[in-house]
Amino acid sequence: MLMINIDMMNNSKMKKIYIALLLFSGINSFAQQRFRDEVFGLVDSIVNVQYGENRNTVGRKEKLFLDVMMPSSDTCKKRPLLLYFDGGGFSHNSYGEMLCRSFTQRGYVTAAVEYRMDITQSGMNGLRGKDRTNADYTNALYRAQQDGRAAIRFFRKNAEQYGVDTNQIFISGNSFGASVCLAIAYLNEDEVPHEVDRKKWGSLDGESGNAGHSSKVNGVINAWGAMIDYRWIGYGDVPLFNTAGTEDKIVPFDSAFDDHGLKYGPYFLFQHCLSLGIPTGWRPFNGAGHALDNNTQKQDSCIQSIAHWLYTQLSVKNPAKDNSVFRYDNDINRFDSINNSVNYSDTAIIFMGSSYIRLWKNIREDLGYQAIIHRGFGGATLRDVAFYVKRIVYPVKPKAIFMYVGNDIVGGARDKDPDQVLEHFKYVVKQIREKYPDMPITWLAISPSEKRWSVWKQVQQANQLIKDYCSTQSKLYFINAGSGFLNADGLPESKYYRDDRLHYNEEGYRLWGKLIGDQVKAILQKK
Repeated sequence: MLMINIDMMNNSKMKKIYIALLLFSGINSFAQQRFRDEVFGLVDSIVNVQYGENRNTVGRKEKLFLDVMMPSSDTCKKRPLLLYFDGGGFSHNSYGEMLCRSFTQRGYVTAAVEYRMDITQSGMNGLRGKDRTNADYTNALYRAQQDGRAAIRFFRKNAEQYGVDTNQIFISGNSFGASVCLAIAYLNEDEVPHEVDRKKWGSLDGESGNAGHSSKVNGVINAWGAMIDYRWIGYGDVPLFNTAGTEDKIVPFDSAFDDHGLKYGPYFLFQHCLSLGIPTGWRPFNGAGHALDNNTQKQDSCIQSIAHWLYTQLSVKNPAKDNSVFRYDNDINRFDSINNSVNYSDTAIIFMGSSYIRLWKNIREDLGYQAIIHRGFGGATLRDVAFYVKRIVYPVKPKAIFMYVGNDIVGGARDKDPDQVLEHFKYVVKQIREKYPDMPITWLAISPSEKRWSVWKQVQQANQLIKDYCSTQSKLYFINAGSGFLNADGLPESKYYRDDRLHYNEEGYRLWGKLIGDQVKAILQKK
């Protein structure tokens, strides 16, 4: 149970927010982790901090302000920073307040950033006027991203004062504010839309303040915002999380229409990032409208998804190793070479995915089916499969596809939540369906193991979500053999696993083949 008592004391622009947390009995507070969970109750806030100044549309100098929130009595000297950009004209916004408070309680420094939004002196209300042109919106976006870059530079300039880790700066916004974030992160000087009056408004970085510091960010959260041109996002760009309601009639969640030139919405950008191998996420709210109908329960659920995803992007939680999709280029190049030298029969099927497939050396004998195209690579995740699926599947024209990917929920800092596993799986299916609309596709359920038993509940949730989705789609199948590897106590039977307590040994693979073999053949016989 969460009881909130807010006592604001505005003294020298300083206020303290006291939040008392009454935990449900049985919750183990020691299991909470900073940045992932709300571990701070007392929050300090500094309001109306001037970070810059610039000319507005009527030629007047406009001071630019932000509000800062920090976890109180925090001894950490370098903390991730999340800057929030509102899309609602800076009026009282429950989503923005919820987001900033929630992330501050997780141990972040957060800041709500004001920026020049005016097309006329009427401010954001003017943005919705019917007499505003696409060029008006594009120039407003350009000015706003200039201010946002100045705010980022402000925190790099004053990192020690606010206890900010300058290597972990993230930006988030909703609606037009999210579009501002997308421009800050991805728009380059040579991509500035021709509608922008560069002579009047200057360079991309602008002159809003804090020159001499970088305005680069480490990731973006896009809440129901859109881009003018999705091609601003290219190979190697920073990670992007996306969320929106699928019945949004103001800003497109996909690319079905445009809002004053803002055409490419969250779902479209999620797919584009996957095609480039950029870490990304997509949390849809089916049937919800713009701003998730201003429903606080939906918005809170959205924030929980954002928090989980952003936790996976923190460098403090991630080892310094290559996690890019390109680490598997050699494996995929080898598959290309094999494809160029082999003619597959019309009965050939693909088994593709991660190391469980790669290590299945006797797959043909264990399944009793010889025409198998064996395509397991590395310790692949669904992001890796999503990036390479066309190169794996398109050249070989298989009769059916069987997929196993078990590395998205492993008990590590980079774990996807079950919803993200489902959304990545949907994308892989979509890519296959573009070329083979009637191809039978089967998800082989993630199997239990001793090494990853601590996250078995989350794995089961992901399996169930995929199973439910498969049941609604034509020629999409689900095979679950996991129970066959559990002993009488409901725990993984160690005799089926290698010494790593993760992968099957030869006996385990023989059992897997026996458990799924008949189902594989039954799927191949379906019309």
